[in-house]
Amino acid sequence: MSAVSMSKRSFLLGAAAAAMASAVPFRLAAAEAPVKRKRMNLLLITADDLDWSIPGFMGGRPDLMPNLDALARRSHRFVNNRTVVPICMPSREAMMTGLVPHRSGGTGFTPVHVGTPTLTSLLQDAGYYAGAIHKVDHMMPHECFQWDYVQQSKDRSTVIQANGARVAMEEARNGRKPFFVNCNSNDPHRPFYGSPAAALVDHDQTGPYKVAREIEPHEVVVPPILEDLPNVRVELAQYWNSAQRLDVAIGHILQVLEESGERDNTVIVFCSDHGMPFPFSKATCYDYGTRVPLLISWPGMGEPREFAELTTHMDIMPTLLDLLGLDAPEGLNGESLLPLMMGQGELGRDFTVTYVNTLSNGNAYTTRAIQDHRYSLVFSPWVDGKLKFRAESMLGLTYPAMAEAAKTDRRIAARIEQYVSGIPMAFYDLEADPGQRRNLINDRRHARRIKAMTDRLLSEMKRTGDPEVANLETFLAGGQPVVTQDPQKYRLRGRWRDNGED
Repeated sequence: MSAVSMSKRSFLLGAAAAAMASAVPFRLAAAEAPVKRKRMNLLLITADDLDWSIPGFMGGRPDLMPNLDALARRSHRFVNNRTVVPICMPSREAMMTGLVPHRSGGTGFTPVHVGTPTLTSLLQDAGYYAGAIHKVDHMMPHECFQWDYVQQSKDRSTVIQANGARVAMEEARNGRKPFFVNCNSNDPHRPFYGSPAAALVDHDQTGPYKVAREIEPHEVVVPPILEDLPNVRVELAQYWNSAQRLDVAIGHILQVLEESGERDNTVIVFCSDHGMPFPFSKATCYDYGTRVPLLISWPGMGEPREFAELTTHMDIMPTLLDLLGLDAPEGLNGESLLPLMMGQGELGRDFTVTYVNTLSNGNAYTTRAIQDHRYSLVFSPWVDGKLKFRAESMLGLTYPAMAEAAKTDRRIAARIEQYVSGIPMAFYDLEADPGQRRNLINDRRHARRIKAMTDRLLSEMKRTGDPEVANLETFLAGGQPVVTQDPQKYRLRGRWRDNGED
């Protein structure tokens, strides 16, 4: 059982939905015309580790994710959106609270502070029926996320989430309430489609675990953060196929919404929690770890548009509350995007900040990055010449292939050193160097910009009460920052149980 308690009824409903995972999606029972409601429903779909460059609407392969691309064509598209934290749990908690991690308490695999208003609690207070499908243990504590319906699983069947969503929508209808259904896919998270580690989990990629046409290694595009090596291509193909399976699942979820008769009364949001689980991406503040797609649509919204403004996941909560006619809590770090989408104002944001604190292994690889439309300044106080970076993204084929190539290739060896040992302060031109391979921190041509971005980062950290302010000030004064390590306290396994919160 997950860290979230279930009512007996919710548990039985969840079990029934899971048991139907291999069934063909069925139509909702016939009913009278949808109940007229004062407020729209909300369907929030999230991907687990989907890279921004994969979907066709973001410039990826057009035929890889047709269901998501179709949704994008009828949605407002935010193409310069960033997660707040490139790690599963704190990313979702920032999304659901509208707060930076050190204000909510969700800094790593840790719960937010009890009493923190969340999208779940606020919508329930407004009379919504709230259901969560998967990843429920990544939104904690239970006091802040008291879902009416829970289906918790790591299953990657393409129909299991749709079946859970169907149950939640039916329960909301039976209770004559609007629904908030949060469908959280477990794709394209590791273990990837077709990998040995996924064989048992995904039933050898058969039935609802299989995609129609598997991508081959020669078909993938190697992103600029990685090396073009045979095993890298093999693993990227597995990852792309996991993204394909995610897309099939999205299609089934949207089909269930259509069959519920509620599509014309429902806000639909799609996003990924963070970037791809490869080196120089997930669990880092590099561009491929933090940039993620965001789609928002609702009935009668007008012509879909593409927005290049700098947005973050913290904007999702205040935007949805605004859309649904509800007041947002005081002091949020995110801003409503509704005036921007309605053509009634500008966001006026010229930079975003992203955060890393502790990883699932409990180690503190504390990092802060400030980005504008072109440049990124990355401060990594964890770098002390001794601590080495270790993360889930080093599992599988890619990192070992790069490490092996580094033995005979000095360029790749330097790249491995950059990843594992880190750089205390780095400055990158994302347009000229999308792979962030050239640190320009000592380039005099950028001195003025580096100073301005450093000042802005320091100012923002002070404004939000970031505990890493002292480390940045120490570094700027020529000293060595100190990051306290307590992996037993912050590791993923047993964290809530140890605190009596399981």
